Amino acid sequence: MAADNNHHTLNFAQKCCVEVLWWLCRIVAVMPRFVRYYIFEELIYFIMHHLIRYRRGVVMTNLRNSFPEKNSRELKRIARRYDRFLAEQVINTLSVTGIGRKRQMRYMTFPGAADYAAATAGRDVVLVSGHYGCWEYFTAVALYDDGHRLMSIYHPLESSIFDELFLRIRRCDNSMLVPRDEAIRCYIRNRGEGRNLAIGLIADQNPFRRKDAYWLTFLNQEAIFADGAEQLAVKFGMPMYFAYMKRLARGRYEMYMEQLHDGRQPVGDHELTVRYVRALERVIRECPELWLWSHRRWKQIRTPGECLH
Repeated sequence: MAADNNHHTLNFAQKCCVEVLWWLCRIVAVMPRFVRYYIFEELIYFIMHHLIRYRRGVVMTNLRNSFPEKNSRELKRIARRYDRFLAEQVINTLSVTGIGRKRQMRYMTFPGAADYAAATAGRDVVLVSGHYGCWEYFTAVALYDDGHRLMSIYHPLESSIFDELFLRIRRCDNSMLVPRDEAIRCYIRNRGEGRNLAIGLIADQNPFRRKDAYWLTFLNQEAIFADGAEQLAVKFGMPMYFAYMKRLARGRYEMYMEQLHDGRQPVGDHELTVRYVRALERVIRECPELWLWSHRRWKQIRTPGECLH
């Protein structure tokens, strides 16, 4: 089964750079939890929040537009908590570098794993999530479900060095990493061979613009969404689940699955995309600091000829 494809050809110097970065990540990963989360994380937070004020303008603009009902004090509190979460996310990412299955399952628990496995037994499934909670833990769902192999869809990075580094960091037992542009071909090529597949997508990125772009009101703003997950679910009759996390403590999260489609009932065009967007919007409103506010999600502007749904 083809997986973990890297479209970059690394020269000797780049390979050396990847190795150095990889082992630096590994050194952090094996450090005691207290050192990682109560020394390094605090240092990263101080630098990001107080010194460089990382993308503060982007964060505050996104928050003001998303929550017009909140006052300045409330928005600044969310921004401060977001900076702390982002510092934690750096440590989270490093902490999963090359660690074993048991340790990774301590970081991300899945209370409903048995129910989810029973509901999806014998069927391929589509899992959609967002940049909410620790998205780098998302592949750990494969550790709890031996009945499926996770086909984790990723967006290749422009830097060949960091693309290879993150491929190494994100590798997990019982999963494979597939570039976004190869997702459908990879699924068709491998469906029906061995274990069922669970196709995992982070679906809240700012997608490429198309003539038939689908626009929705998302967090009080007009936003364009890709419908690739919906197309897969409808075309191949797969159940579709919204996967999201709740934060328990520094570096520790719980995964939850919410069914958006059973794979059998007929649905209208874009209906599953709407269900996903509304589910994501709900969890963001419940705990806004866990979403990626420093991303320029709303940089595209709808033209008069494009329909808002």
